[in-house]
Amino acid sequence: MTAPKWHVVVTGPRAGDQRREALDFLAVSFGHRPGTFEVVHHCPGCGSTEHGVPELRYSRLARRRHGPDAVDPARALPAVSFSRSRGWLATAWLDAASVADGWRIGVDIEELGSSAFATADDLGTVGYSVAEAVAIAGLPASDRTLARARLWSVKEALVKARGTGFRADPAEVSLMLTAADGENADHVLTWSVPDAPGAVVSADPQWPGGAAPEGLVGAVVVLPPGS
Repeated sequence: MTAPKWHVVVTGPRAGDQRREALDFLAVSFGHRPGTFEVVHHCPGCGSTEHGVPELRYSRLARRRHGPDAVDPARALPAVSFSRSRGWLATAWLDAASVADGWRIGVDIEELGSSAFATADDLGTVGYSVAEAVAIAGLPASDRTLARARLWSVKEALVKARGTGFRADPAEVSLMLTAADGENADHVLTWSVPDAPGAVVSADPQWPGGAAPEGLVGAVVVLPPGS
C-alpha cells in the first residue's frame, strides 16, 4: 500500500477570510492562481449543504479561464479538512492520488487551556472510554491535561476522516493505546485506530508543517482504503 501524501498548515487570527487564504495557498502550491478553489459541504446524514464533509472543487471563475491558466474540470482534486480554535484555522489536505486510492483525512485543533481538559470531571465523563480514562489517569498529574486534549483532538480528527462526526457517545469512538513513552517530548500517550491497520495518527509536533501554535494542540488522522 502506497503511503498517503498529506500536509497541514495553521493560519493565525486576522481580518478577512481565513479559509479563502488557505485555499489560495493550496492553489498556488499546485501551480494555480488564487481564487482557483472553493469548498462545498455535504452532510451524509441529513443531506444539508450548510455543514458536513468539505469537498474541494474548481471555482466558477477558474472554470471560465482559458489559455495557460485554464483548469481541467475532470482532474481529481485533493481532499481537505478544516478546524478552528481560538481564532486559528488548521487546513489539512490529502493529495489527489491518495484520495483516488481511497484514503481519507481529518484534522482538529483544540485550546489546551480549555476547562474541558482541566480535569477528568468535565469532558472526561463522556468523551473517553474506560480504557482511555485509565491510561490518562496513569500519567503524572502534570501531563494529564495535555493527554486529554490530545486524545480528544484525535477523536475529532477521526470522525472527520470518517465523514460521520459524533453521531453518538464520543466514548464509543474508541482508540487503542500503542505507547506511553516517557522520553517523548510531550510525555503523553500515543494512539492508533482499531481495525484500521495503516491509519496515520499524527499529533501536531509531528506535522510536516510544524507544531500547532503555543496554547493549541492538534491531530491529523488519515484513514486507509476500506477502513
